[in-house]
Amino acid sequence: MIRYIPFVLYLLLIAMNEVIWRDFTALYMIAINVPAMLVVLVSIFKSELTAAWFGFLAGMVMSAGNPDGMGWQALLLATIGIAVFHVREKLNLESIYSKVLLMAGAVLLHNLLSILINDLNRILFLTWSYCLPSAIYTSLVAWLFFLFKEKRFTLENIKSVF
Repeated sequence: MIRYIPFVLYLLLIAMNEVIWRDFTALYMIAINVPAMLVVLVSIFKSELTAAWFGFLAGMVMSAGNPDGMGWQALLLATIGIAVFHVREKLNLESIYSKVLLMAGAVLLHNLLSILINDLNRILFLTWSYCLPSAIYTSLVAWLFFLFKEKRFTLENIKSVF
């Protein structure tokens, strides 16, 4: 039972981001795609079954405010979780850059497919103004996460600068 606590915290983080933090972290309507980022992180570090069910639950929590697309988002994030797991199995993800590139591709794919599901009329405008910058913004946050995770960027390094 204790092993499920991190996943519950991740789902709470997704809910808190969708309700509260999204407006504070957005830059000119470009927001961090926290659900896709967490699904990709779980897919990189956990098993295929875990990635699938976490992607499904993340999609349900993400679209709880908009129940019209709830099933589509759950299916989309579960599929992305499974796809990222299989890409991870085929590639060597020892480098931070390969993980960040995988994150950017998955977030870009999630953004594009979300636009195809929700708003097909303005796809070119939203691709240029939202999808690409959001994927870059999310990849920068993921890059910082991977730097801290692999201990290349620590608090001692920050203290040594000052």
